Amino acid sequence: MNIERVVSPLGIEAWLVSDRTLPLIAVEFAFLGSADQDAPDKPGIAHMATSLLDDGAGPFDANAFHDRLERKAIELSFRAGRDYLRGTLRTLAENRDEAFDDLRLALTEPRFDADAVERMRAQIISRLRREMVSPNDMASRDWWATAFPGHPYGQPVSGTLESVPAITVDDLKSYTRRALARDNLKIAVVGDIDAATAARLIDRTFGALPAKAELKPVAPVVAQGLGRRVVIDLDVPQAVVNFGGPGIARSDPDFMAAYIVNHILGGGAFSSRLYLEVREKRGLAYGISDSL
Repeated sequence: MNIERVVSPLGIEAWLVSDRTLPLIAVEFAFLGSADQDAPDKPGIAHMATSLLDDGAGPFDANAFHDRLERKAIELSFRAGRDYLRGTLRTLAENRDEAFDDLRLALTEPRFDADAVERMRAQIISRLRREMVSPNDMASRDWWATAFPGHPYGQPVSGTLESVPAITVDDLKSYTRRALARDNLKIAVVGDIDAATAARLIDRTFGALPAKAELKPVAPVVAQGLGRRVVIDLDVPQAVVNFGGPGIARSDPDFMAAYIVNHILGGGAFSSRLYLEVREKRGLAYGISDSL
């Protein structure tokens, strides 16, 4: 695989794998600054804003924008994590100009119309209520809160039943204005496209974003509660166990080697050693995995 570094005329960097096997183009991108930018008393802002980026943009309301995407079979999605807002664009090569234009509108002119915001708010609240009785979700939330108390990582990415109703349109606009910028952006492009065309479309899509992000600093953190056990009693037949401890930083020179070893151990889904040993050979659990 030949990975080419592309720098656009505006200085935006991307990694490109040009592959003419199929007439398809896929773009993955990420902005540093996501749920870790939420106010301590209002988690869920980045998640709601991210969920609304493709729910109306520029002159197109939610229905019109979704119709544009569907008409040309364009896949556009966004998702919020703790550190990064990530997005994906997939399109036929023949529709690339319109696809990149739709992405540009979503990033630079999100509408946050009142009806779309309230619809998304209701969906998130409904999902949060389901999570309150889901063993998997309850275990995950408690693990993060126990490991990172008082830190943005300890807050739930999707918010709480108390915080989501309080999120305003101004909160959503403030987050996107501060976080969506060119200096905290990473882009990868794969498919039926050459370097010159990719550079042109990258500038057309991301060039109108602010040059500098305005992110709140996130304090370095070390996991707390090591050796602590938290038990949530539920009247359900199946147990869920989440556990974790210190790993290594992504800047560590051994990170990629550790990542590969970890993937072999428990990150390869049905082919991992943990899965084969714990489920397939011994039948001790429905599923098991780990991550670094």
